[in-house]
Amino acid sequence: MMRLYRLPQGEFWRRKTKELKTMKTLMNTIYPKFALFAFAWFAFSPGLPAATPIDTTLYTRYHTDPAQTIVDWNVCGSLPGSSGCYGSGTLGPFGKVGALMEGEPKTDRRANTVTRAIYVLEIASGPNQNEVVLYVYTKVDTITTDTDTVTITLSQTISLPLVGGISNGPNQTSMAANKQFLFIGTSQSPVAVEVNKRTFSVTQFSAGSPPINISSITANDYGYATLSFGSFNTSDTAFIVVGPDGSTVEDGDGSQFVLNTDQAIKVTAAHAGIQRPAHGGIPDLPRVRPFRSPHDQEERVLAAPAAAPIDGTLYTRYNVDPDHTNIGWNVCGSLPGSTGCYGSGSLGPFGKVGAMLEGEPKTDRHANTVTRAIYVLDPASGPNQNEVVLYVYTKVDTITTDSDTVTVTLSQTISLPLVGDPLSSGALPFMAANTQFLFLGTDQSPQAVELDKRTFSITQLGGFTPPINVFAILANQYGYATLSFGNFRGGGNKAFIVAGPDGSDEEEGDETQFMLDTVMGLLLRP
Repeated sequence: MMRLYRLPQGEFWRRKTKELKTMKTLMNTIYPKFALFAFAWFAFSPGLPAATPIDTTLYTRYHTDPAQTIVDWNVCGSLPGSSGCYGSGTLGPFGKVGALMEGEPKTDRRANTVTRAIYVLEIASGPNQNEVVLYVYTKVDTITTDTDTVTITLSQTISLPLVGGISNGPNQTSMAANKQFLFIGTSQSPVAVEVNKRTFSVTQFSAGSPPINISSITANDYGYATLSFGSFNTSDTAFIVVGPDGSTVEDGDGSQFVLNTDQAIKVTAAHAGIQRPAHGGIPDLPRVRPFRSPHDQEERVLAAPAAAPIDGTLYTRYNVDPDHTNIGWNVCGSLPGSTGCYGSGSLGPFGKVGAMLEGEPKTDRHANTVTRAIYVLDPASGPNQNEVVLYVYTKVDTITTDSDTVTVTLSQTISLPLVGDPLSSGALPFMAANTQFLFLGTDQSPQAVELDKRTFSITQLGGFTPPINVFAILANQYGYATLSFGNFRGGGNKAFIVAGPDGSDEEEGDETQFMLDTVMGLLLRP
């Protein structure tokens, strides 16, 4: 039987005070440890928003020598206690660099390190300079409040079953990636290869009988890649869509491409989705296979977003007509209750489609919609085909368990203060983006422009004395962009500007520099 005793009032408060002091001591001991545990759990637990990367205020810019045998690198930016450049070095020598790209960063917050791969594709390797070799470097940034110690070491050398060399004419490389795989080809190869980033196993893809040479490889942010075979002026073209898990999800006739949100796809005579003349309009290609969500991939990332995108198992592929005046689009993939293609249409006509890019997707889970922009850069607009115009389309996917209703409408037409040129000149347009801004230019313009995605206000960048035309615009996944002026390999004056995620001028110099992306490889001109 429990007995209750009444204590004298003074004795009660004496004991109560002692208990409170004991509790305070325990809380002082336990709370900091609990808080540390809670921080670690919230920072690293899957299903919660990711913490800001510890190297997000740093960027790596690259440079090649005129012969494309050496790659120089510099790590610059700012840290809480300092700003400037923190490391530099050289990769190579190579026979000839054809393409470069970076891998996904992996952060260890206990060691304060960020590790990523750098992939260098050499297209003129071996004694006869006709072999294709992939070099995989491991880059480690060890970061403190005011320093970044950078090491880059060669970790893999992989010979690829592709046709290399440049003795038989230009040999354009293609390279793109998702979290698990690299997709690589050359324009003299009748096969493309898929390289597993973890095991480095190689799988070959081909299309046509006899096989058709690769013309372009593109990838989107959800992990889908298109392998296009044959250029527009040949009798046969074909494409393969590969899913995030590396399997074929669709194939068909015609040449197709997908878009990402950082680096524009430039449309040229031989690359990036040229549909053969024999196929007018948009091909009906129902050979779509079921596939896994891109969030079912083997390579898990800590602190991943809680929910997969509701359109994560869908992709939009594009094609252009031989004159580059019209764009066809198809939305395909799978949903819980169906598989196939869900919508198609066309954009245009344009003077000439020069470059295309998608905007960041915005999801409304109440309405089951995903909204994104499609940016089309026309460098041959106007009566004299010498004006540069940006067309902004709004694409809305309304998704159910077994259907996707797609609408694409023109929302903005923006004349840009850039120099275009008639079709015969071969003027090259450039476009890259971060979440806030588009960066655009042409190789006929001594200035580039920065366009605010929300207000559509325009800021001009460049204007060097003497004038130097834009040569390349490239962006990385953290929102930094390099605007390079002057030919990478030619003589004459050169310059570069690094623009930050907020659109501000971060750095300027007197060389040509470029950034690397994790989705689309930087293709160096042969």
